[in-house]
Amino acid sequence: MKSSANERKIVMIDRHEIAAILLVLFSFGFSGCGGSNASLPEDNGRSIAEAFLADVRGGKVDEAWEGTSAEFKSLMGKESFRGYVRRQPALKAEPAFQGAKPVENGPLKLVECTFQADKPKPAVIKIMLAAGPDRWHVERLSIE
Repeated sequence: MKSSANERKIVMIDRHEIAAILLVLFSFGFSGCGGSNASLPEDNGRSIAEAFLADVRGGKVDEAWEGTSAEFKSLMGKESFRGYVRRQPALKAEPAFQGAKPVENGPLKLVECTFQADKPKPAVIKIMLAAGPDRWHVERLSIE
């Protein structure tokens, strides 16, 4: 059976689309999901979380922003992050470190660091760290 030019064109497009999808999945597998090579510091990420909070507290929001993951940046733009920092009085005083624990999330390496802020009113600050290809990044910041 002889195929028409249109049928061949459709088949070629399908092959290119499949190749593109496979390339994206292959690349994503090595960069995001489980492709992290960064090893956790001996202090379970405490130094990374404390440095992030120190930058925020010291008004170095741009430096703190640079320590966040791509996912953090996509969920909260830089200006939104600045506004969030301004609206959170718990981030102005130095909090006390409460602990760090690994978090199970499939192939992702995550660690949650918890801090207690007492000024101006009691609050719990949680920083989720995620392993990147070369270092750990702040994945999430929450204040309760």
